[in-house]
Amino acid sequence: MPSISSASIRSRRAGVLWLLATLTGGMSLMYLRSHAYMPGNAAATANAILADVLAYRFAIVGALVSQLAMLFLALELYRVFAPVARTLARVLLVSMAISVALACANQLPNMIALLLLGPEPYLQVFTQAQRETLVLLLLRVQNGVGQGLLEIFWTPFYMALGLLVLRTRALPRVLGLLLVLMGTGFAVNILDKLLAPQLYPAEFTQLAMALGALGALPTMLWLLVRGLALPLAGGDAADA
Repeated sequence: MPSISSASIRSRRAGVLWLLATLTGGMSLMYLRSHAYMPGNAAATANAILADVLAYRFAIVGALVSQLAMLFLALELYRVFAPVARTLARVLLVSMAISVALACANQLPNMIALLLLGPEPYLQVFTQAQRETLVLLLLRVQNGVGQGLLEIFWTPFYMALGLLVLRTRALPRVLGLLLVLMGTGFAVNILDKLLAPQLYPAEFTQLAMALGALGALPTMLWLLVRGLALPLAGGDAADA
């Protein structure tokens, strides 16, 4: 079992990684969805990308940096919680690892879109309108189904983290409850997107994001400022 001092350092390191992931991922998502992706307008989407290619590339890199930070965040949390609740800690780590892999793959449509708008001669077999339409389709997949697939694994990650908080009393119990609620919100949002997309998907997404802010932001700030309450409560490490 790690010492109290090493676990305290890891918990604060987790807060730093979470902050890095939030800043880089948030700025990337804001740029790609607000400045590059124009739903329903292929020409405007292509023009927005070409208007500032460097910023578009930075947004892709920011998204990838965010995912690496989330992976190391999950690893730090696993190292802290595994000695007292190994099964839940494994669920947390595996869920985030799969989500990160899917999120990195989900940046491929953004990269391909940039290639489609490039000057390569072999692309001249497509008309400009066809290329722009393909770009819009790629970004729609990236922001829709692609995002939904990786969010599937946010549900077990945040629910496992919430249950770990409740079990070990490492953080205030209200934060554990908010994290479980956050995971539930993502599950409802995903089911709506996949099974009943006609039922106000934008509203469900906004609800999931609001629950995410209520759960993730205070937990992140608590880790940064206070760290985990140590030593952790809990029973057998093999018990979930």
